[in-house]
Amino acid sequence: MESIQLSTQGSERQRKDLIRTALRFEKMLMHSAGDPSYQNLSQEAHLKKLFEAYNGVKANVAISKWQLSEDFMAGIINVIVGMSDESKQIVRGHLDFNKWEHSAYNESLLKSKRHTIGNTPRGLDQHFALLLTVTSESQAWFFKRYNSYFATSAQKTKPSLRSRIRWNQSDWDKHVDHTQLAYATMQKAKADTRDISSVVHLTWRCYDQYMHTALLVSFVCHVCFIIYECCTFIMRFNQSGLLT
Repeated sequence: MESIQLSTQGSERQRKDLIRTALRFEKMLMHSAGDPSYQNLSQEAHLKKLFEAYNGVKANVAISKWQLSEDFMAGIINVIVGMSDESKQIVRGHLDFNKWEHSAYNESLLKSKRHTIGNTPRGLDQHFALLLTVTSESQAWFFKRYNSYFATSAQKTKPSLRSRIRWNQSDWDKHVDHTQLAYATMQKAKADTRDISSVVHLTWRCYDQYMHTALLVSFVCHVCFIIYECCTFIMRFNQSGLLT
């Protein structure tokens, strides 16, 4: 507990980096696993007890900026419990080149559970619930594309203004949905590039389900995959010599 306290105090001029703080708590979680006071607890309950102990340290009680906020703690739990090792590495890679306050991330985004592994939006039929369930692979794909978006958008923006490029939580959750649909369609196309009808069917269902909510980006992604499938089919047909 003292090591993480000193590490945080040593960087008091900067805002806490949620990802690196989460990784420190993850180590503490492992080291305290054999402690009788933490036995028979879920990971989340275990972490909450560690947060309570951390915020209860005398120095942290005296200086409010060393305390962990509710949003910050929720974000840490999501990182440790709900993110794959690959996704953590992707986010850490971004933070190697960007200060936390100028980065693509904040506690408001990471406290959202929509991007966590196994999360599914409510109120969908079984087919779409399966498509929109976050997996470790689709999660990593999402973070790669978000980092790419932010890096491109931030090229001509001063560091102090880059927080304006960052998505809000509502946009974040919607883009997770977009990514899940695009990833599912891409995997469907990769599974059998000859089965154009299945890709068309999936695209039409996505259109029917989401067009009324103006999620046009998702539909465009699916149309692009159909075009790709058609081009692949034509190329293979041409190679067979039947068009000559």
